Amino acid sequence: TGRVHTSYSITGASTGRLASTDPNLQNIPIRSEEGRRIREAFVAEEGKVLVALDYSQIELRLLAHIADLPALKQAFADGQDIHAMTASEMFDVPLDEMTPEIRRQAKAINFGVIDRYFERFPGIRTYMDDTKAFAKEHGYVQTLFGRKIHTPEIASKGPRAGFAARAAINAPIQGTAADVIRRAMIRMPDAIEGLPAKMLLQVHDELLFEVEKGAEDDLIKAARNVMENAADPVVKLDVKLTVDAGTGANWAQA
Repeated sequence: TGRVHTSYSITGASTGRLASTDPNLQNIPIRSEEGRRIREAFVAEEGKVLVALDYSQIELRLLAHIADLPALKQAFADGQDIHAMTASEMFDVPLDEMTPEIRRQAKAINFGVIDRYFERFPGIRTYMDDTKAFAKEHGYVQTLFGRKIHTPEIASKGPRAGFAARAAINAPIQGTAADVIRRAMIRMPDAIEGLPAKMLLQVHDELLFEVEKGAEDDLIKAARNVMENAADPVVKLDVKLTVDAGTGANWAQA
């Protein structure tokens, strides 16, 4: 077709995330200037544009639900930017002076282990302890949809033990996020039927579409509705899932 095609594996990652190979299109960088220039090479066909829709902070939203953290649920209900909030606290930078760079550093920290973070949301510590105990007893953890993620190394000793424990704590959150977007993907063909659009790629929390110019808004409305409600009716989340959308002639712009 004169275009690049990837292959997806549904069993490529233990958490249930899709893995992409030959070439790995889930690994095209975006954070650096160089990476953005690489994304400019992925272009829409003549007369079409690319539309990217991605879940906003889905893993933190799921953490708020799974670990039952009222303060974090409230922060999302109030529409606060959690990464910016953390950055503000960690680096003593007022929210109105926040730069994308500082926010990105905070995002990296949010998924690391920080005492001040635990003080702010005490339920996180309980969640971590409970999840490790469950994994040790049963040899697996579960996503919100009941999918089991096995944790065979949880009983190991030494440095592997810490790695296995972190993996067990992360798995229900990352695994649930993977379940959510896959539920969105299987509903998507029906939702966008009749629109001059097709789904091209899944990059973990993002779906990329190609759509005829002029039909972007219709596609965004249809796709966003599917993505934001993908957990229903099986799982009723305490925190609303929200989806950001962007469009452009190439992937970097979108």
